[in-house]
Amino acid sequence: MNNFRVVLSGLDLARLLTAVETMNQELTHVTGESFPNATQTPLTALGEAWRHLVSLLELGPEPKLRECPICKHLCMLEASRCGHCWTPLPALATHEAHA
Repeated sequence: MNNFRVVLSGLDLARLLTAVETMNQELTHVTGESFPNATQTPLTALGEAWRHLVSLLELGPEPKLRECPICKHLCMLEASRCGHCWTPLPALATHEAHA
């Protein structure tokens, strides 16, 4: 296997994490298990393949985002400027930055 690694951040990572969680939920409905270990049926084999893919992605926690007040695109929580329109973003209150 190749040592292929995808590095995502910000909105791309948030979208991928959402897709992974949706797939996990759907597989749970179909297989009746969160992460099937057995491979007796095609559905549990699919669940096992999905679990392996998720472990290879090593996504980590979902990044904290906030909306740009001007263009409404999502930005990293601690960004000082919007990555889309470059508008300076208001400073975060201390409790927001650590929440």
